[in-house]
Amino acid sequence: MLFYNMINKLVTSKYIIIFSLVVANLSAQVNNPKSYIVRTDVGFIDYANRIIVCRGTADVIKNNVDDNSLIIIEKNITLAKAEAKAEARKNLIKIIKEVNFDGRYVKELIEIEPIIESRLESLVGSAYQQGQIEYFDKDEVSIALAVRMSGLAEILIDTDGYLEEDKSLPTYLMTNAAIPKSERISGIVIDVREHDIDPSMSPEVIDMQGNLVYGTIHYSRSKSVNKGPVGYAYSMDDKNLGQRVGANPILIEAVGSLDDDVYITSMDAEKIREAEKKFGILTNCRIMLLLQ
Repeated sequence: MLFYNMINKLVTSKYIIIFSLVVANLSAQVNNPKSYIVRTDVGFIDYANRIIVCRGTADVIKNNVDDNSLIIIEKNITLAKAEAKAEARKNLIKIIKEVNFDGRYVKELIEIEPIIESRLESLVGSAYQQGQIEYFDKDEVSIALAVRMSGLAEILIDTDGYLEEDKSLPTYLMTNAAIPKSERISGIVIDVREHDIDPSMSPEVIDMQGNLVYGTIHYSRSKSVNKGPVGYAYSMDDKNLGQRVGANPILIEAVGSLDDDVYITSMDAEKIREAEKKFGILTNCRIMLLLQ
């Protein structure tokens, strides 16, 4: 208690809030590991590959057809496929509402802006088939439909708060050429595997003073829609890691998390800011988070 009272006198209330949240998170390490794939009974949300997939199932109806006193059993496969697709679309709407956008779920955003729901219906209407149609012994047909998160992002992301598209030559492209290729930083990998972070479409990186290190102000809307602010992986051996952060990334250990936000030390925050100045790491969304 004496130590806490000393801290209370030395730092601002804002810092105490952040410090307390991070300490609480550290005490709960590994107890509740998170995956970038969120599964349900009918589908899944994959934040790493930016795809949402849902399945629909329907019974194959049998019709008795009388043809010159011969009874023919006809299985209406076409009708069953249509019903399975309709069920998959209905499930897609449900699971999309559970997508974590920026600490807020899509269902919460719909409450603020009801028009989002009708736009979601249009998105789901254009869903594509994922994998092969499955037929089961008990006369059922199952079809999986998918939508890309880029389509969802197009609906949810407005034009405000993002870095403007710069048509001029960025400064880092001019300084980059002067640095040997072996010394160029190609991206940032933040290891959050010991912390309870929720994967989302738009997380932020914050330092221990509460300063934003990485967020919407660092990249354009088009980058957010088409590429996504961050990538997710389970280890440094993940095949997707190299595609986003290149062959020479900086590895940083997170010190805490809160919902979908990641906390790092002030020293590591400065490393990231320096890498942005020289190599445009943040501008190009070359950030990867390692989860359990």
